[in-house]
Amino acid sequence: MDALIVPDRNALHVFDRGYFNFKKFDFYCAEGIRFVTRIKTNTIIHVIEELPVSSSSPLIRDAVVKIGKMKHPLRLIETLDREGNKISIVCNDAKLDAKEISDLYRTRWQIELFFKWVKQHLVLKKLYGKSQNAVFNQIYIAMIVFCLTLLMKHTLGYKGSLLEMRDWICDCWYKKLETFISEVFKEPDRSSSGRRRSEHERIFEETLAQYESGDVLYLDDLTYDPII
Repeated sequence: MDALIVPDRNALHVFDRGYFNFKKFDFYCAEGIRFVTRIKTNTIIHVIEELPVSSSSPLIRDAVVKIGKMKHPLRLIETLDREGNKISIVCNDAKLDAKEISDLYRTRWQIELFFKWVKQHLVLKKLYGKSQNAVFNQIYIAMIVFCLTLLMKHTLGYKGSLLEMRDWICDCWYKKLETFISEVFKEPDRSSSGRRRSEHERIFEETLAQYESGDVLYLDDLTYDPII
């Protein structure tokens, strides 16, 4: 968690219950590191003061509390999600408006949806390097693959899913373009047990052989389009 903390007094850290730690919270309070997070359902709450909440507000509670064995007090904000479930949020900034605290945590969900999209569409489930350069390179490569697959699907007019288009490319990348297109639009064989997935070692060996033979000049041709 410490690696994710921004050394800026103006920064406000918003994180989920995966980083729930009383000692860390006390340390952040002592160091002036502001944070907003959601507490667990079994968290012990010691109420110091109940603060007024407007009847027109979407909030159901605003209070000053201590949680668990913490030494520093926190703001406790309670609100309801779209399904009517209660959400309890704590913040160590007493100056922030209670609704703003609630909105900040609610907005955090958009980041979760973004990561879900990345995992599903870019097939980016594991980072192979931890440096900033390695992470950016892997993300860029995944985005390029996604865009090229989408372009191939759109250019061919393929009606299947993007994932199916990607599987076709993986299975037929070493074949001629005409063969690839014919197989993509070929009527399924009722007696077939399904397409056999490509062998990754074979694909790598053939790619390496193509590269070593010098058959890579088309990579520098920005006008090259194998579909045309």
